[in-house]
Amino acid sequence: MTEIVGISIAALLLSVFIKEYNKAAAICLLIAAGAVIFLKCASELGEIGSAVLSFSSAADGTAAYIKLMLKVLGISITVQFAADLCRDAGESALAYQCETAAKIIILAMILPLFETVIKIIAGLVT
Repeated sequence: MTEIVGISIAALLLSVFIKEYNKAAAICLLIAAGAVIFLKCASELGEIGSAVLSFSSAADGTAAYIKLMLKVLGISITVQFAADLCRDAGESALAYQCETAAKIIILAMILPLFETVIKIIAGLVT
């Protein structure tokens, strides 16, 4: 955790100083720092995903749903990272488009889950 905080503070300070002279270099520095932080966290995310999937394998029929939730979470985190970088670069319209595209992709991914829930509800009603 201290490495991530150190990288963040160092990148922020360097970016503030560099931004006055070269805005593009400052943005590239922030993107690089963000990528390093993301990669440091990615290994831990993989371990968390493996642990959750191993827990779900014990419960019958839940592995597919948990796998879907992890995919949605991964998409959400990745898109939030990209959108924040777009906003930092002054491209808020691109950030909103990225977030909207992610929402559509996530909705398409969870449609089978909605179908299952509707079938369960329809079975309870009849």
